[in-house]
Amino acid sequence: MATEFSSFSQYLPRWIAAVVLALAVASSAVVSAAQGVAIGEVEVESTGEAAFQEAMQIALVRLSGRRSAADDPVFEPLFREARRYVQIVRPPSSGSAARITLDATAIERAMRGLGQPVWSRERPLVLAVVTAAPSGADPIQVRASLERAASERGLPLRLAAAASAGLASGRSVTPEAALDAARRNGADMALIGEADGTEWQWTLFDGSTATVFQGGPTAGIEGAADSLALNSLATVAQPIAETEVRIGGVLTLKDYGEVRRMLIALPAVKSAELVATEGDGALYRIEIAGGAAGLAEALASQPRLRREPGRDSPPSYRYGR
Repeated sequence: MATEFSSFSQYLPRWIAAVVLALAVASSAVVSAAQGVAIGEVEVESTGEAAFQEAMQIALVRLSGRRSAADDPVFEPLFREARRYVQIVRPPSSGSAARITLDATAIERAMRGLGQPVWSRERPLVLAVVTAAPSGADPIQVRASLERAASERGLPLRLAAAASAGLASGRSVTPEAALDAARRNGADMALIGEADGTEWQWTLFDGSTATVFQGGPTAGIEGAADSLALNSLATVAQPIAETEVRIGGVLTLKDYGEVRRMLIALPAVKSAELVATEGDGALYRIEIAGGAAGLAEALASQPRLRREPGRDSPPSYRYGR
């Protein structure tokens, strides 16, 4: 496909513009890894053989997207042979727990061999903000609980205080304000926590829906992980097909990398490559389960990419910073 250069590219010689395009692709490959989840790096409290099984339980929860995977009988062969998947063991020291590195790729293969689906390692980044905690909640303990739960579930998480996220403490948050806060913090969606009497109410804003989870301080993390993993696995079940999408408002190398990162993080995306620059935007070729329909469904939940009317082949979206 011929590449058209305009906007910022028109002021450069054609060979420099080509270099810019190549650098954008190389840069985006690095940035996109920011959403990857470290599956095999785990901390364990157990010792001996029990430590290997505990590490396997954590890895299976992260890979499957199911908390129940930790004691699911279908994974008995993996629990029984957990030692086989151990690559590195770092004993506890200076108050730190023991760390075990597992071969996550081999575990994925074993899961598929058992007929079990795997949650893609490229996952949306969630911004978590507490606007009004229940009375008596300890901020330090709440933060630690959120971080621990996100690590256990394999959910990319960025925590921010309400003020730093641009949200007012003690007030209800609109979907628009939540998604704006997510965009400003480089996240894909927002998880807002507030008091519900003595309990917590968490709302996940993903651009197309608002889902509420009630319970303890980690109810939002657990609910978000369940929801995102389920949606991803359902999408993955569809056949892979190639499609294209135009993204407007892409003006700098950082923009190119950030847009590709967001595309790669969408559920069931196998690859996302920049193929051309066009005006103030870029054309990306996507391999995704469900093809064009799957991409449209996935982009509906991406708050930083908004559909532009009037262009359907390829569909056009506008990147919002």
